[in-house]
Amino acid sequence: MLEKTNPRLDVCLFGELTISIAEESNQPLLYLGKNLKQFFEVLLYHRLNPLSKEQLIDLLWNDSDNPSSALKFAVHKLRQLLSAQPMFKDLDVVVTTKNGYGINPDINMFVDTEEVERLWRLSSDKSVSILEKRELLTQLTFYVKQPFLNNSAHLMWTVPVREYYSGLYNRSMMFLLNEYELEKEYGKVMDLTQIALKLEPFNEDFHYYYLNALVLSAQYRRAIDYYENLSKQFYKEFNLQLSLRTKNLYNFIIAKEELETLDISELMNNLNDNSEFQGALYCEYEVFKRLYQIALRNSERTDEQSYVMLFDLNCSENDFVVSKMLERLKTAIGVSLRKGDVFARMNVSQFILLLPCKTEENAHMISNRIQQAFYKNTDRKLARIHYHISRLNRNN
Repeated sequence: MLEKTNPRLDVCLFGELTISIAEESNQPLLYLGKNLKQFFEVLLYHRLNPLSKEQLIDLLWNDSDNPSSALKFAVHKLRQLLSAQPMFKDLDVVVTTKNGYGINPDINMFVDTEEVERLWRLSSDKSVSILEKRELLTQLTFYVKQPFLNNSAHLMWTVPVREYYSGLYNRSMMFLLNEYELEKEYGKVMDLTQIALKLEPFNEDFHYYYLNALVLSAQYRRAIDYYENLSKQFYKEFNLQLSLRTKNLYNFIIAKEELETLDISELMNNLNDNSEFQGALYCEYEVFKRLYQIALRNSERTDEQSYVMLFDLNCSENDFVVSKMLERLKTAIGVSLRKGDVFARMNVSQFILLLPCKTEENAHMISNRIQQAFYKNTDRKLARIHYHISRLNRNN
C-alpha cells in the first residue's frame, strides 16, 4: 500500500537530468526553462545536505543585482511548475530548510550519484572480498554511463563534481580491467575497455589495456592497426605522442615472429594511404631534424635545392594572447605551404620550415603568402612576425 501512495522516483544526474517513476517508462520533465532546471539540479544533487540561501546564491546568482529576489522567485516558480507535473502530484518537492531550501526528505527518491557513492564506500571496505568488490564496482560503472550533468557542464560548480565522478569511474574500471587481465579473460577486457572509452575516449590507460589484450590473445595484426590509428588520433587531437609504455608494447608486437608478413601490393597500399596528411606536414622538431638530414643528403647527391625558413613571433601580451597568436601563425603557415613542405614548432615563439624550392625568390614568395594569411586577421600592433631564410648547406 505504501508503494502506491509513495512511489519511488528515480533521478538520473549522469548525462541529462531525467526523473521517472520506478519500474515505469521514463517521463521527461515538462519544460522548466534553463535557469529553473539548473536550480533544480543543484537541489537534487545536494538533497542529503541542503544548501543555505547564501550557498545557492553563490552558485547560481552571484552576478545578479538582486540575488535574494532572484532566489525567491526561482523557488516560487519551480514549486509552481513541479506541482503541475503528474509524477509530483500532491508532493511538496521543494521545501524551506533552516537556512535555505532543499528537496523534501519524505519523498521516496533514488538518485544515481548517491548510489555511486554508496557502492564506492562499500567497495573500499577492507573486509570486502575481491569477488564482492568486483561486483560492486561493476554496478558502479553501470550507473556512470555519461558525465555528470553533461548539459550543465558550463556551470563552474559542476566541474569539480564531474572530475570527482570521472576519477571514481576510472579507478573502478582500472581495477576491473586488471582483474580480468590477471584471469586471462581477454575478451572481457576488450569489451570493458570499449565501454570505458565511450566515456573517456582519450584515456590512454584504457587504450593500453585493449591493445595488450589483443597482444595476449595473439591478435598481432589487429594490435598493430589499432596502435597506428590510435597514434594518429592522439597526434591529430593533441599534437602528442603516445607514452613510452604504449610505444614499448608496439615494439614488442613488431618483434614477434608470429607476425604475418605483407605482400608488396598490401605494403604499397599502406604506404600510399595519405588520408591523414593532406597538404604540408606538421611534425615534432625531432622528426623535422630527421627530414632535414634526408633533404640535405639529397641536395648533396642531386641538383635539388631546399631552403630552411625560421619564423619569429613578437607579442608582448599575456600568455593566453601569445598562445592564440602562435596558433594563428601555425594555421597561416599550414594553409600557405604546399604538399611536400614540412614545418615544426621550435619553441614558445618560433616555427621552422623546410621548403623544396628552385630559388630563394620562391622561398620569399612563400613567406609573403604566410605573412598575408597571418595579418589578414591580426592587428600588427598586437603581434608581428619576422622570418629568416637559409639555403640547405652543411657549411651553414
